[in-house]
Amino acid sequence: MSRKQLLLAASALIVGAAVLFIGLDRRAQPHRGRPGFVQTDGLRFEIDGRPFRFVGANVAVMHRDDDRARMPETLRRAAEIGIKVVRVWASGEGGPGDVKPIADFHDWPRTHSFRRKPNEWNEEEFVFLDRVIAEAARDGLRVQLCLANWWRDTGGITQYLRWAGINGADDDKYPFGINDEKAMLFYSNETARRLYREHLEKIVSRRNTVTGTAYRDDPTILGYELINEAKCLTGRWSERRTWLAEMSAYLKTLDPDHLVAPGEWAYRSAAERREWLLDHSLPNIDYCDVHNYPRPDADSFVDSPKALAEFIDNRAAAAFSIRKPIVFGEFGMSADGYKGASQADWFRSYFEAAAKAGASGAMFWILTPDVERGYGVTYSGPRDAPLVAEITGASHLFASLSNASPPPALLDAGKHLIPRQFVFARNENEPALKPNTFYQKDGSILYRFSPAMVAGGRFEKLGGGDGYIWGSGAGYFEFLVPVRNDHRRVGEIVVRAHIQPVLPVDARPDWIRTRVTLFVNGRDFGSRLIAVEDPKAPLIQEWRIDSWSLRLRAARGFPFTIRFAVMPESDWLYGINISNWPLGYESHDATPVEVEIR
Repeated sequence: MSRKQLLLAASALIVGAAVLFIGLDRRAQPHRGRPGFVQTDGLRFEIDGRPFRFVGANVAVMHRDDDRARMPETLRRAAEIGIKVVRVWASGEGGPGDVKPIADFHDWPRTHSFRRKPNEWNEEEFVFLDRVIAEAARDGLRVQLCLANWWRDTGGITQYLRWAGINGADDDKYPFGINDEKAMLFYSNETARRLYREHLEKIVSRRNTVTGTAYRDDPTILGYELINEAKCLTGRWSERRTWLAEMSAYLKTLDPDHLVAPGEWAYRSAAERREWLLDHSLPNIDYCDVHNYPRPDADSFVDSPKALAEFIDNRAAAAFSIRKPIVFGEFGMSADGYKGASQADWFRSYFEAAAKAGASGAMFWILTPDVERGYGVTYSGPRDAPLVAEITGASHLFASLSNASPPPALLDAGKHLIPRQFVFARNENEPALKPNTFYQKDGSILYRFSPAMVAGGRFEKLGGGDGYIWGSGAGYFEFLVPVRNDHRRVGEIVVRAHIQPVLPVDARPDWIRTRVTLFVNGRDFGSRLIAVEDPKAPLIQEWRIDSWSLRLRAARGFPFTIRFAVMPESDWLYGINISNWPLGYESHDATPVEVEIR
């Protein structure tokens, strides 16, 4: 090879290596989005490559005349106390003669809607939103825009349904004034969906009349929340998920650069957790969001600051399991506190737990100039000065932990599958646990257990009474087969149980199943998928066990445990109800749980 050829070959090799290195480097670097915009990077937010974590506030600036007049002051004070993000309602449907709030009428006047009728938009309200965003930018705040509301306070989905010709979704006879069965039609009704898309497009495609900047080009906007606290009836998850997929995809066609969150309350059970994860795993959903109010939401079992921290850890771990950031979008506590802890104690616990768990943001309800507003945090008087100090301290805490990773325990996807469980265990020597024992003519032994003979259990909820025990969600009940003094040959162990699912209050019986796995002395002997029975024909589950080691144990008279479990990874997570027989059923003296040694 000539010297010239050698130089050319070496140059080609160097160029090729450089191209390969550049290509690899580009593949290693994720797309960072537009300059100045809040983006996601794995489990966190970032702006221009720098981590972004924040304390935020829902702000009272949109609905009441006095709040609107003080909007610039409210946003300025929010920035002064350390708040980085404000959540603002960019929705409101109908007027004074349409859907009304079920309560707190003073807080939600129906005088400043974005849309009075399907074809009548209120440009004045859009201009006011322009002013809010411009004012937030001047104060260095980011804005999260909420595009709809499940609840009636702002008109919400029930007003959309009225416009679609569906009446009765707003009904004062139902909890919170909403007939959920009819309200679910919002997700599937073609007219309601079209009306919502029109509003979404009207907001996202708008150009700010104050700044001249199109909303899609404005980094002041952190992102969009499709709806506030979108509910769903048990078993109809696909209806909501289809709607979330449609609307998030449509929004991204209009504005690919801003973040999108679905806007769900969160979950209270392992079954709901699974659906929440599927919703937030949609490709056009950028981050997870959660709301919590300990005092009215008894089903969350947040009855102490410690329980609040456990609640936050569980939801953060769920978000991290799908590799997305999490924002706690609402948290509220009244001025008189709860369960012996002051309002300031609750807020301190909330912010500290969210910061330590690796949450991207923790927002509270609601910053307001009005000292009389329920759940309000006011800056206009001395009453809430300690609370404002907690908020400022929390902002410093989040800033100091901006580069911190979540605790390793929250990154284990196999843990935290169940939001919370309650446990009980009884002394194994307690006489009440002993089954009725029958030595039968064929040489077999029959142990008959009533539900009250349960030795222990662990479930998301627990209850019972005369002739029944129940546990909802994932968990187990355990019974103890006692020691015997005799030895005998054993060819088979048979376990029978009268088991039913535990129905959520909003579930149709024909939809619900539960998968129950039998464990004998900790060993898995298979599962049964159990439907809701016809009361005239009780369903009795039976397992036949011929395991050599267990037959040997039974032959020698050693005790063993029988555990009926709904495992957290099961496909159906609807608990266990062990009960006596329906009225009129001839059981021939059988009991709800029987173990036969043959």
